[in-house]
Amino acid sequence: MVNYNFLKKLLVVGEKNLLSRLSEYPVMGIESSSNLILMLKAAPADLEKYNELIRTAEKEGDEMDIDFRHEVTSGAISSSLMDNMLSLIEKCDDILDKTYFTSREINRFNVKYSMTDSEKAVRDHSYLEFISILNANKNALEYVHKILNENDLSKMRADRRNIEAIEEQVDEIKDNVIDYTYQNSTKMSYLVFEHLNTLAHKLDDLLDDCEDISDLVFTIMLAVTS
Repeated sequence: MVNYNFLKKLLVVGEKNLLSRLSEYPVMGIESSSNLILMLKAAPADLEKYNELIRTAEKEGDEMDIDFRHEVTSGAISSSLMDNMLSLIEKCDDILDKTYFTSREINRFNVKYSMTDSEKAVRDHSYLEFISILNANKNALEYVHKILNENDLSKMRADRRNIEAIEEQVDEIKDNVIDYTYQNSTKMSYLVFEHLNTLAHKLDDLLDDCEDISDLVFTIMLAVTS
């Protein structure tokens, strides 16, 4: 039987400390996802406020990214883990980058473009589905947070499976939205069509990042405890 207390002791201070501190990213990602949900529900006059909050989080994430990368490349982490650690940092920061990209797209589209009533109906239906994706993303980020602070490999496997299950659900929602936009393409301009499909893919990418993060952390843990 695997002695996880022994494995925990093998995880050196530098690696464990960094993984734990990286868990700030999913916390910020959850908050930014909540602000994106508010943007999808908001009147145009309120969009800039939420967009600015997400922008602030993205800038903080970039600063953290620089600090973490410097720490890894300065010798605080085993050289054999450096590539995976750098990839992990990039994926964590990518969550905030993609959230900010999405917020800018929502803000720009709803402020600059005047929709017809039929276009608004298609947008509103799609936005409700996007809210479902973002709520799923928040759940996945909770599991990412757990994984980054976890020492038990069996629990990490369970968290990974949960993230994979959420990602599969989101894939289905994304595909349904894309099908819906094609079915209603005659009711909207190409700009509306492109906006909705861009958001569908970008939000789905957030769940892919969660899955990639869980895989990288698991790989790092296996390397450290082998």
